Amino acid sequence: MNKPVQYLLYAFAVATVLAMSATTIVLGLLLIVFVSDLWRKNIGKEDFKKDSLLYVALYAWKAFTRALATSVRDIPKIKGVWDRVPYVVIGFYKIHRDAVIRIVHILFIANALIVLYALGQKFLEIPSLYKPLIYEESGRISGYFGHPNQYGGCIAIIVILNICLGLYQDRKFFLYTPVLLAGLVFSGSRSYYLGVFVCFVVLLLLSKSFKTIAKYSATAILVIAVITLTVPWFSQRVSDSFSLEKNVYRLNFWKISWNTFLEHPVTGVGSGMLPKYLAPYEEQGLIDNTAHAHSLYLHELAEDGVPGFILVIGVHIYFLVKYAKVFRASSEPLLKAFSLGVALSYVNLLVAGIFENNFGAAIVAMNINFLMGVLEGYRSMGDAADKLIAHGS
Repeated sequence: MNKPVQYLLYAFAVATVLAMSATTIVLGLLLIVFVSDLWRKNIGKEDFKKDSLLYVALYAWKAFTRALATSVRDIPKIKGVWDRVPYVVIGFYKIHRDAVIRIVHILFIANALIVLYALGQKFLEIPSLYKPLIYEESGRISGYFGHPNQYGGCIAIIVILNICLGLYQDRKFFLYTPVLLAGLVFSGSRSYYLGVFVCFVVLLLLSKSFKTIAKYSATAILVIAVITLTVPWFSQRVSDSFSLEKNVYRLNFWKISWNTFLEHPVTGVGSGMLPKYLAPYEEQGLIDNTAHAHSLYLHELAEDGVPGFILVIGVHIYFLVKYAKVFRASSEPLLKAFSLGVALSYVNLLVAGIFENNFGAAIVAMNINFLMGVLEGYRSMGDAADKLIAHGS
């Protein structure tokens, strides 16, 4: 991997905690270097990740449903393609171990600094730069992403990767965990609380030692107790999840989206078109916004029908299984930890997706595809070494 790409990956790790424009700029520069390297044959076409064609199939269907609902001219309005580009581009490069370690350290440091800065704004009235990191309506951390749930999706991925690296690579990574976990807690995103909890249960089940399970279970109980005592609204927010009165809007979203799907079961109402169908219900006061269905599953069914649903959920499950297999097959600690972190991130997205349309969250998609690209780059280094050994070099 050449120096410009290496420095751009470091920059990308920082950009993932900033506004979406930051990742767009870095990715744009990375694309320029990528095209140049491809032209000069510094990278080869054989490094193309063929499974990225799943994204092509997925967005081809979305383009079809959008064109069917409106016109061919509306196809460029479909969102999300750009957010999946990092997986394709970064995956072309072979990234050595030291660079991967630096990338994750930069990623954790950048996220930790944002958390500390946000908490400083919340409790110490530290002035904000560019924009506040605290969402005014609720007092939750939103970072530079505009909404706490999008921030919650990103910090949940980082927390999961951090824990996996601490367990399987180096326990020093746990030094970041308290601050990163504070970011997740103060995001107030209950769907990602649940997603991370399920991932923690999976990590416990992966342990073959009863002593280890008992130790980490006790640690988790202690952490939850500390959070409950120090963050008074935490337990109330969790308990509100089980209140019918507190969730009437969400239930209305689900009912409306389900009925919309039943009326258009094959092609849906068209990719990106559900907000138009939700608007009349907002005017009636049944829902409080028209952003999405507040469920990955119902949103995809309503907008793109059964085929779109199968494609989107299928892509999630494919990458989950792919990296779970890498974890199982690997004996190298960093590869094992990183691949498990990415696999569990998809578990997290699927669980949280019951309550959030996280496929449509641009910065969440950008984060996970960045990590996948780095992981593929590191895997390529191992593949290259194996080929050298096989050829007696």
